[in-house]
Amino acid sequence: MSWRLSLLAAVTWLGCAPQSIAAVSCEHDRCEAGGSAGLAGSGSSAGASGGLAGAGGFGGSARALLHRYSFDATADGIEVIDSAGGLNGALVGAVYGTGEAAGTVLLAGKDSNQYVDLPNHLLDSLKDVTFEAWVSWAGGDPWQRIFDFGEDDTGVDGSRRGQPRSYVFLACIPAPRFAFRPPPVQSAETVITGPDAFPTDILTHVAVVIDETAQRARLFLNGQETGSTRFTGTLAAVYDVNNWLGRSQYIADAGFEGSFSEFRIYGRALSATELSQSFDAGPDASIP
Repeated sequence: MSWRLSLLAAVTWLGCAPQSIAAVSCEHDRCEAGGSAGLAGSGSSAGASGGLAGAGGFGGSARALLHRYSFDATADGIEVIDSAGGLNGALVGAVYGTGEAAGTVLLAGKDSNQYVDLPNHLLDSLKDVTFEAWVSWAGGDPWQRIFDFGEDDTGVDGSRRGQPRSYVFLACIPAPRFAFRPPPVQSAETVITGPDAFPTDILTHVAVVIDETAQRARLFLNGQETGSTRFTGTLAAVYDVNNWLGRSQYIADAGFEGSFSEFRIYGRALSATELSQSFDAGPDASIP
């Protein structure tokens, strides 16, 4: 599958009202380039995804890759394999792409309630972390989530009946927007909003870097840093019993309309150089 593949119009989209959260511009003038330390793999890789060794030095021994979710259909047609950490997810209503769209999962968005459900507590013990995804967004309603990890104020696994209490998410609004909120409900958000609209109908690389050690959060689009802000919170404050790709903690928000080709979580803050190299390598690159 070409990683430049545009989304095939294979599903029918329905409608839902957006959730409103006050916009906060990213501190774009404070963006800083990262270093060029080598990225590590998990040491375990399965399926069609394998190592970035030889990609301009992208590969190393820090073993930073914790979870890698690719979207190749399995024998039972529902399991989402974590080839790095073994914590597999599941498709909820969504379907795998076929033909030229093989290796993707297609989400109908709006009120279809289609999403990828990842295991609970993936954020446990994480301090410095990088979230990385390749998606093709079809556009449409604002506040669609690429990922959203957190809970509502009931703390019940899977619940969206209450007010979201803590979360970390990346959304298209239509500009890419990162937000982090620790408990209690209505505490202040840490936010980065990109300066430009999120691309539509083309495979796009997006990443969020949370560096608690340096007290920085950074947003990347297609290998380039587009926003940065001070980060003084801790991911440990998020009680992540709802770990979703394509679904919001806010029940009024539309689902993600488009496709996912890859989602990864690293246990450290990747540098700007590493993310640029990862973008160049594409979602199907092998990571030793």
